[in-house]
Amino acid sequence: MRELPAFANPDEEVRFLRGLVNVQRMADEVLEDCLSKGLGLSAALDVFLTQCARMMHARAAFVQVRGTREPVLNRFWGSHLFEFQRYAELEGSVSLDAKHTLFVHQLTLGDLNFGCLGFALLGRFENGGPQVQALVNAIAEMLDTAVLSFLALVDGSSPLEKLDELGSRAGLKPRGRLGKYELLAPLGTGGMAQVLAARSQAQQGVSRLVALKRILPHLADDQNMVAQFLDEAKLGLSLSHPNLITFHDFGKAATGDYYLTMELLRGVDFDHVIYAPPGKISPEMAAGVLVQALEGLHHAHQLKGEDGHSLGLVHRDLSPHNLFVGFDGRVKVLDFGVAKVRRQRTVTLPGIVKGKPLYMSPEQATAEPIDSRSDIFAMGLILYEATVGGRAFDTGDDTRTMLAIVNDPLYRPPDMSDAVWELVSKACAKDPAQRYQTAAAMADAVRRLVVPLSQESLGRLVRARFPQQLVELERLDALLTPTPAKQ
Repeated sequence: MRELPAFANPDEEVRFLRGLVNVQRMADEVLEDCLSKGLGLSAALDVFLTQCARMMHARAAFVQVRGTREPVLNRFWGSHLFEFQRYAELEGSVSLDAKHTLFVHQLTLGDLNFGCLGFALLGRFENGGPQVQALVNAIAEMLDTAVLSFLALVDGSSPLEKLDELGSRAGLKPRGRLGKYELLAPLGTGGMAQVLAARSQAQQGVSRLVALKRILPHLADDQNMVAQFLDEAKLGLSLSHPNLITFHDFGKAATGDYYLTMELLRGVDFDHVIYAPPGKISPEMAAGVLVQALEGLHHAHQLKGEDGHSLGLVHRDLSPHNLFVGFDGRVKVLDFGVAKVRRQRTVTLPGIVKGKPLYMSPEQATAEPIDSRSDIFAMGLILYEATVGGRAFDTGDDTRTMLAIVNDPLYRPPDMSDAVWELVSKACAKDPAQRYQTAAAMADAVRRLVVPLSQESLGRLVRARFPQQLVELERLDALLTPTPAKQ
């Protein structure tokens, strides 16, 4: 371990050391789980990177693993987009822009450099942020050890040549199974679960490609997490609409892992669309996304139970990250993981606020009872962000942001059109009674005030904005295509 930085007081040192302990524990639990179950190095790094980024409150993070000639693995997490390849040779910190600082450390095995690890944090740091950099360095050194342990299991004449061989024969990819599903490639990791591309076991020569979601191993014994996961699966299986993700199955593997499977989507999150070059999107493009999302949301809000009565479903966690825009122009509302129905088996304790502070309604921010109109408020904030290119009440601090949502008036940018202002100001009214009363009513208003892009036009524009993602999708398709059997 490198020499630790100087600390201003004992509390700072304690927080730093606690961070190191948390990273070490997480590395032991998560990486060991991924490797022991045949999930592969790529899947293991996906989990490790995401959990470290969340612990550090990073806006984005990346890891690159290189062989003798070229990178054999790239993993990226977060919504703050930047070309991390530009910083792959960096050691230390650098300002990305006026608001973000990137901290990078090179991955080494002895004298060999085999990659890099980086985290983008909000803020400008005095003297380059030595304490943050020290934590990043420590995380990287733990990652060095984990990769070395993985490579020790693989034949090869040198570590970098082993990485070359692993990359060429897909040895970085998952090789395990969960239930009847063969795991193929990691797609991403959240705070609760990891998602991987998977293939169902062929029956009479027929198989299905799916997105498989599994609870992270360090949460598998948390009964509240398991109950929430099962609630999400059962709720997802009861929803059926073109603008909601389709759920296929859920179960528990022989290993004890809970999993659920969904349709495998091809596209990008809406937050990537908002902030990707060449910049701010048009009101018509934003309206094209919002109308479809509102239609899916309205279906979910109207869901009835077996007794024929409305379940009173509320998403509670809507954000641009939870709206998915397909390369075919189809929009899907994702992640009903913290959704709440009136008679749901798992409940939230009074006074506990769940959801993203930047998109909470006033009643949600003050832990008051909420209904579907809380989701309308969030959709108004999403439309505001999409057309402005910035968040409405973002103060840089969660508590101050929630106070602003509750107390401050919505600011109208000078260049916002009357049509868009009418939509967002009504959707984001402090009083729920003054908002659109249903998602369908808001969708109708969007169509009336702004001409939404058609699904075909939306898909064409998204494909044009994300050529690299299309290339990566082709690589994924190649990986997912079964290898023909030898005659």
